[in-house]
Amino acid sequence: MKILLTNPPLFNLDSNFNRPVRFPAYNYATPVMHPPLYLSYAAAYLLTKGHEVLLIDAPVLRMGPEKFVEQVAKYNPQFVVFETSTPSFKNDVLVAEKVKERVETRVVFLGTHVSSLPEESMGNKSIDAIIMGEYELTLAEYIESGPENTRGVCYRKDEKVIVNPHRERIKNLDMLPFPARELLPNSKYFDPILENPFTYILAGRGCPYRCIFCNWPQTLTGREYRMRSPKNIVDELEHIKRNYNFKSILFNDDTLTASKENVQGICSEIKRRNINLKWGCYARADERDENLLDSMREAGCYLIKVGVESGNQMVLDNMRKGYQLDNVRNGIRLMKSKGFHVHATFAFGLPGEDISTIQETIRFAKELDPTTVQFSIAVPYPGTEFFDYLKDNNFLITNDWDNFVPTMPIYEYPNLSFEEMNSWLKKAYRTYYFRWKYIGLGTRKLFTQPKVLLASFRKLSRFVIDR
Repeated sequence: MKILLTNPPLFNLDSNFNRPVRFPAYNYATPVMHPPLYLSYAAAYLLTKGHEVLLIDAPVLRMGPEKFVEQVAKYNPQFVVFETSTPSFKNDVLVAEKVKERVETRVVFLGTHVSSLPEESMGNKSIDAIIMGEYELTLAEYIESGPENTRGVCYRKDEKVIVNPHRERIKNLDMLPFPARELLPNSKYFDPILENPFTYILAGRGCPYRCIFCNWPQTLTGREYRMRSPKNIVDELEHIKRNYNFKSILFNDDTLTASKENVQGICSEIKRRNINLKWGCYARADERDENLLDSMREAGCYLIKVGVESGNQMVLDNMRKGYQLDNVRNGIRLMKSKGFHVHATFAFGLPGEDISTIQETIRFAKELDPTTVQFSIAVPYPGTEFFDYLKDNNFLITNDWDNFVPTMPIYEYPNLSFEEMNSWLKKAYRTYYFRWKYIGLGTRKLFTQPKVLLASFRKLSRFVIDR
């Protein structure tokens, strides 16, 4: 079979949209563009099945719908597979309609949004099928055997939408081939806090923690953390080092340190093979295992991303973060003392939030003083407990999926309006980054990543002043 996989194009080419991430959004406060790793996993698996595969990452190529449809027509695949997301869903459906007008093909949608709302999504006639949840095996089986007996597929038969039982998630992740990075424009992916160009790697899938707002564990990968073996992971690192020119790698697991034993195994294997690669990962903000952090530093880890989210204990408890503020203080202090670049994220608008708790969070961010921060308004994606909470309490103010980005009005509380959240979001960035400390930091980074730094400063300035 000829199969085209796509991170689909935007009709509005003036916007940058980062789709294959936990929180898809247009025009972040700083410029970013991340690789569609799950799509490249699917591509690699289909290639092992003997199929012919093309992967088009339209946003990073600045490819509009017209050019994209021309490429689809030229390739003439039997299947076009769209990775979609909540805020881009309507855009992606319109692109699918354009494809169907020009090419006789079957259109398949996959990703978090359609996994949560398969029947509603199939109301769009341009979609022939939806793959729900983790999709490599299901997609291959659907292509080879059709939908009727394939678990994890939603499809249409005689105008009736049929939702098949879900497929169990892959237990042995070592059975998957390495992602087909050779199909991606790798030099074009960038992130202001990483050494660019960079790529993602996954040590495992899923997350054992219970945060009510986190999208992937609730809609795609599950609450169980399934891990690859350290040998398999480091084999991939060696493959990356041998075949590509990446300057850094980000372990994109929700919480890599959820399995300390596996992290220690990865670090030991990296050191045993003497692999010299800079890498980062996500960890809990209250991580205080000094031996683990030392092993990570010795194995090349220079960056830790932590989701602090709030400086108010009640709000943390409401979101089921499982943190105590003093433990977060001690964890980040320890990470900084070990020389890590600590990137901390904070989210406004979770249950119990008001202006006073937002102010507490901004003060807490300054007290922690991580190397870099990201502030946002929490987005209630369908399929998450946060979405259900807002819907059940009549706090949602829109049903327009286009608005499900951090800077658009989605919900309000009786004592906290969207305008207030958005105003404090800009104040948070302004009061954190426009300090003398960051003039010095920016000057140092100017000589290592000048284009990224200047672009980040311009975007951040426009975000906090113009919006």
